[in-house]
Amino acid sequence: IDAFPPLVKLLSQFNPLTHLVNGVRYFTVGQDFYAIGIHYVYSSSEIMISFLALAGFAAAMFLVAWRVFQKAVVT
Repeated sequence: IDAFPPLVKLLSQFNPLTHLVNGVRYFTVGQDFYAIGIHYVYSSSEIMISFLALAGFAAAMFLVAWRVFQKAVVT
């Protein structure tokens, strides 16, 4: 993400997959590792922000699904 142009970097922060990948990396590889010559360090606060972003996205999608379900007409 650091190599992205500023606009794409900003948009990537709203992509839930970015936060999901952060969490998967943290819990499978650890908080301090190297990959493709890049040193990654994740703090607990970054992972908490990713978790809250994913929880917020899940809640928003649940509300959208609930609203669509309520409007559905079964004939």
